Amino acid sequence: MEAIDKAKFGRFHYLLLGILGTVWAFIAINTLSVSFVIPLISKEPAFQASLSKLGAMGSAALWGMLVGAWSFGTLSDYLGRKKALGLAISLFGLGSIASSFAGTLDQLIGLRFIVGLGLGGALPVASSYFAEFMPTKIRGAMISVLESFWAIGTIIIGIVAIILKASWRSILLFGGSVLALLPLVLWLPESPRFLALKGKTRDAEKILERIFGVKAKLEQPQKIRTKVTVLELWQRYGKITLMLSIAWFSIAFAYYGFFVWLPKFLAATLKITVFKSFQYFIITAIAQLPGYWSAAYLLEKIGRRKTLSGYLLLSGLAGVMFYNYASSGNVSMILTSAVLFSFFNLGAWGAIYAYTPELYPTEVRGSGAGWAGAMARIGGGLAPILAGRIMETSTVGVAVLAIAIVSIIGAFDVFILGEETKGIKLA
Repeated sequence: MEAIDKAKFGRFHYLLLGILGTVWAFIAINTLSVSFVIPLISKEPAFQASLSKLGAMGSAALWGMLVGAWSFGTLSDYLGRKKALGLAISLFGLGSIASSFAGTLDQLIGLRFIVGLGLGGALPVASSYFAEFMPTKIRGAMISVLESFWAIGTIIIGIVAIILKASWRSILLFGGSVLALLPLVLWLPESPRFLALKGKTRDAEKILERIFGVKAKLEQPQKIRTKVTVLELWQRYGKITLMLSIAWFSIAFAYYGFFVWLPKFLAATLKITVFKSFQYFIITAIAQLPGYWSAAYLLEKIGRRKTLSGYLLLSGLAGVMFYNYASSGNVSMILTSAVLFSFFNLGAWGAIYAYTPELYPTEVRGSGAGWAGAMARIGGGLAPILAGRIMETSTVGVAVLAIAIVSIIGAFDVFILGEETKGIKLA
C-alpha cells in the first residue's frame, strides 16, 4: 500500500509504538519473572525440587508459547491482528494473576503454561501488526526499536524483584497489570493491509484517510484467502521457513537457556548471594538497549541478513568467553562476557523480528510469523531444562558453552540460507 509505504513517521506511528512497546515490555516482564521466581520458591518446602524440575517450571511458559505462537498467528490471519492481540493479552494477563495464587509447583507449572499461550500469541501478532503500518524505508529499524522495549521490561522486572525481595507471588501478580492496556489496544485501528486482503477495501480506505490523510482507492483482491495450512507454508516458502525455523530455534535456545538461569549462573561463578545476582542481572539488561539500537542502525545500513547472522555469531562467541572464565573467579571478565552476550543476543532479536515479517506476503504473514515463533518456543522450552540437567552433572560453564554453540549454528544458518529484504515493499 503506497499510502503506508511512503508515509512519513508521524503522530500515529509514535502512538502505535508507545502502546505496542508497552505491551512488549509486559511480555518480557511476564516471560522473565520466572528467572527471579526460581531462586525464591526453592526456599519454600512445598516448592523445593531438583534443578531439572525447576528448569521445567522455567520452560512451562515457553511450551505454552509454542502452542500460542502458531494458534494466534493463524487466528490473526482470520479474525484480524487487533482482535487476536487483545485475546492474547487477556490470556497472559489473567494467567499471571492466577499464577500468583499457586499452591504447589505442579500448579504453578500448569498456570505458567497458560500464561505462555498468551505470550506466544502476542509476540508474532504484535510484530506483524506493527510492520504492516511502517513506512518501507524505516520499517526494519522501527521493528527493532519496538523489540527494544523487551529490554525495558527486563530492567523493570529486575527492579521490581529487588523491591519486592522475597515475595515471588507479588512478582507474578505485577505481570497481570498488563490488563490495564487492553482498552488502548482495542481502540487501535485494524491493519488496512489485512482488511484489504479480506475484501473490506472500504474500511481500509477509511482508516488510511483517517491516519494518513490520504484518499486511497484500493482494488478488490482477486481471491480472498480463508485458510493457510502448515503444508502450504512449507510447499510455497520452504527455504524461507527452514531458515527461519533454525534461526528462531537457535536464538531462543540461547536466550532462554542463558537468562532463565542467569541469576544462578552469576551466583555460582561469582560466589555471591542470589539477591546480589539480581542487581548484576539489571546490569546485563541495560546492555540490551544499545544492542537493539545498534542493530536497528545496521539493519538499514548493511541489511537484515548480515546484521542477524553477525549478532548471533558474536553472542555465541560471548558465551564461549563466559565458559572460559566461569571457573576463574574473575568478576570483571565474567560480567563482561555476560554483558556482551546480552548486547548481541538481544540485538539479534531486534533483527529477526524485523526480518521475519518481510519474508512472507500479507496473506500468510501471521501464520509464517506464528510458525517461526513456535520454533522459537521449542528451542526456548528445551534450553532451561537442558541447562539445568548439565549443571546437575557438570558445571555452569559447560551449560553456557552448549548455549553458545547453538547460537553459532544459527548464525551460519542465516548467512547461508537467508536472503536480503532491505528496502523491499511488503507484498
